[in-house]
Amino acid sequence: MCSPKVMHCVQERVQREGLPGMSRRSFLQLGAAGALGALAASLVKTGGVARANGKLKVIDLSHVFGTKIPTYLPDEKPKREDFVTVERDGFYIQRWIYTEHAGTHVDIPAHFIGDGKTVDEYPAELLVGPAVVIDISEKAEREADATLDMRDVEAWERKNGKIPEGAIVFMYSGWDARWDDPIAFRNADASDVQHYPGFDAETATFLIEERKVNGFGVDTLSLDFGASTTFDAHYAILGRGKFGVENVANLKQIMGKEAMVVVGLPRWEKGSGGPARVLALV
Repeated sequence: MCSPKVMHCVQERVQREGLPGMSRRSFLQLGAAGALGALAASLVKTGGVARANGKLKVIDLSHVFGTKIPTYLPDEKPKREDFVTVERDGFYIQRWIYTEHAGTHVDIPAHFIGDGKTVDEYPAELLVGPAVVIDISEKAEREADATLDMRDVEAWERKNGKIPEGAIVFMYSGWDARWDDPIAFRNADASDVQHYPGFDAETATFLIEERKVNGFGVDTLSLDFGASTTFDAHYAILGRGKFGVENVANLKQIMGKEAMVVVGLPRWEKGSGGPARVLALV
């Protein structure tokens, strides 16, 4: 799509015919609406999260990916440039440089496990599941290095019932409110040790082995609490073939609601994860 020949053809057509009456964006929006309608109808038939009238509300659980986002290491900041532009070339494309683990992104087993599955071979059906949002925001406010532990799981189940098989379990700590302040989000001390909440490894193991969950999500930079040096939660989750989503947004909007989550990320060759668009269908 980016070859000089294609660029030349597009430029000639724009000069000859002008811009088309319907933009590519409008066409894609029409297609997306049709796809969403089909999904809604399917969920109604299968007893999913769609309402009786077949309409779904879509909540975006992703932060906007940009060049000033918080990153685990300061030198991981993404970089971008305009590769081609409508004014100069007839169409618009950016060129980005970034690590796989920037922004709202997915950790796939290969990220920590030598023989773990990579993105291109990871089962797509595991990237979809009912959302379970466990609120530890009060604990996180008292202690930045708090973890989601068994007491939090037990409290959630007393109120809501057993966590369903195939669920994606999210930790809500309220940390996403800091997203626009990378220094506060990273929360590093004078020794550059980061401090923010994460999952307790034994609890993650319980959720995988006893509740058969599909994956995990956090609204912080890591599945582990920030000061961890052993990354036990990463090994517990990725070592058992599951995935984790980091830097999730807007979890408060689906807390206490029935929601189906779809985790979409590029299926690139030998990927250890990647930036994701995470959608909750409520």
